[in-house]
Amino acid sequence: MSLESNISGRVAENLKTLGDALTEFFASVPLSKCWVEYSWSISAENAARPLLAGAKIALLESGTSWGLGSNRGAAASLRTFMENSIGWLYYKDHPVEYRVMATREDDLLLPKATKGYLQRVDRGYEKAYAFLCAAAKRTSEYYYTDVSQFVHAHPAFASLGTDMATVTISQPRDKSFLKISASADEFISDVFSTNYRHNWESMGSPIQENLKLRLGSKLSKFLEI
Repeated sequence: MSLESNISGRVAENLKTLGDALTEFFASVPLSKCWVEYSWSISAENAARPLLAGAKIALLESGTSWGLGSNRGAAASLRTFMENSIGWLYYKDHPVEYRVMATREDDLLLPKATKGYLQRVDRGYEKAYAFLCAAAKRTSEYYYTDVSQFVHAHPAFASLGTDMATVTISQPRDKSFLKISASADEFISDVFSTNYRHNWESMGSPIQENLKLRLGSKLSKFLEI
């Protein structure tokens, strides 16, 4: 069997249950999805709104890629989703910088730079963010790096004897990727939740429930910082 036929056959099998796979994927990212929708509702007149449109598309691409069996493709789009959604927190307040970036005269600020900006303009941001990190499930605070490493050094690449079709398309799907999605979801939501901590009533119910569960009696202190 040729490589092309092998890949085609693996994709064809995954296509049979693509709808179910998309449902599973989106169930792993409820918080960040909620934050992008929240941002979309207040972005109508903002020059940086295309970042949110790009974030929505990237999330769809990530779910679709995973549904087809491409873990690396899904991770690459997930990384773009992280960049666009978190980048929005900076560019929504900096239309000039956004236009410079959009004309490709500058690079998009990565999440670490955006977090640095939020810490500079909000004295309590770093302390409040630390509250959430102390109750986090993800393996590292800055989970963007973990996703990038997965994209560039997929674990399967380490085995030179692995069949290329198997590495390219997981069939059946590798559900461990959903854990990566969930950790990215938590990371994005923590950045947003800290930024909007003084707007508790406007947070979506999934976000409120997540914060209540993780922080317990410390929630009120987090909101007051």
